[in-house]
Amino acid sequence: MDNLSRADRKKNMQNIRSKNTKPERIIMSRLRRDRIYFAKHVKKIFGTPDIVFRRKKVLVFIDSDFWHCNPDKFVMPKTNIEYWENKFQRNKARDSLVNTKLKETGWKVIRIWESEIYQDTDKVMVRILKAIDKV
Repeated sequence: MDNLSRADRKKNMQNIRSKNTKPERIIMSRLRRDRIYFAKHVKKIFGTPDIVFRRKKVLVFIDSDFWHCNPDKFVMPKTNIEYWENKFQRNKARDSLVNTKLKETGWKVIRIWESEIYQDTDKVMVRILKAIDKV
């Protein structure tokens, strides 16, 4: 059973953002500070990557520990388990399909967990900068 009313749960879920999340803002801020050009949330690219380096053909996805099931941080909800299992399986399958299709079309795909950004932003930045040949 959910500990929130239907109205409260609906409000809670509506407030979850898929764009301009705090981890995204942290990385984008660092890229701007270093004067590195990028595009964000490009709808014309399959999967709508969070950060795009068009000239280098590099895409960055910043994945939520919860919604994308980070093996080190994820905790399965205790209620409505069947719904959540199906939801997370679909998310993982979609991520895999996106990676495959983008790699087939010549893109380099980088996936970063939100917890990686909070733990060591510098390490994440080095990973991105290496991918775009800036280090």
